[in-house]
Amino acid sequence: MSYKKLIGIMLPTRKRVNLLRECLNSFNAKTKNKSSVEILLKIDDDDQETIDFINSYQSEIEIKTIISDRGNGYGSLNEYYNSLAQISEAEFLMVGNDDGEMMTDNWDEQFIPLSGTNYVIGIKFDKIKDGVKFTNIFSNYNAGPTIPHDYYKEFGTLACHPMIDDWWVMVARKVKEQSGFELERWVDVTVWFKRPDNGITEYGNATDFEADSTFIEGRQHINWNHWYSNELPDYTNKVIEYIKNHPDKF
Repeated sequence: MSYKKLIGIMLPTRKRVNLLRECLNSFNAKTKNKSSVEILLKIDDDDQETIDFINSYQSEIEIKTIISDRGNGYGSLNEYYNSLAQISEAEFLMVGNDDGEMMTDNWDEQFIPLSGTNYVIGIKFDKIKDGVKFTNIFSNYNAGPTIPHDYYKEFGTLACHPMIDDWWVMVARKVKEQSGFELERWVDVTVWFKRPDNGITEYGNATDFEADSTFIEGRQHINWNHWYSNELPDYTNKVIEYIKNHPDKF
């Protein structure tokens, strides 16, 4: 398939307009080839504040929105990502956060050499850069990977855990264990996450945000034993079979 964009940034969001504004501003400021990037927003249909904001926001990068039922909030993230992937015209899909700010100038140009491949692109975070603390690194993988659109078309995301960063850690490890094939390609992109669930931020007390209640409620709908999910072996086998059938892409 021929894609019209290089990168799609998927951003589920709810009632955090101040954070979302800074996030969008950062992508508009730091993206070199704005026509090759699209921003994909999932907004709840009862979140009129965010809907009004997006209708008035002036962006040089194309923004596409899905306005739909709130569902289980955090517990429905996998559904949100799958639906955003369906409206995307981008070759690679980045898992974003509405409270994350892009800090690297011309970050998108680092993806150009990877066009036409099926590499999963790990986003590299610096823990400390110029005295500023960035998001933590875990398990030698990093949050917010960028995954080829082809994978979404073939497999979607696992329902056993909504967060694609954890989802890809699981799949990549299992693929390596079973086939020896490394499903990772690192691109040095630095993203600073202002995490509102870490307490006080410059935008106020995080516990005041309705988004956090959505997070808490949504956790009740997640199978946190995802490492042992019955979905994982079958899913992993499908990924391995896909790799075997498309050696030209790896």
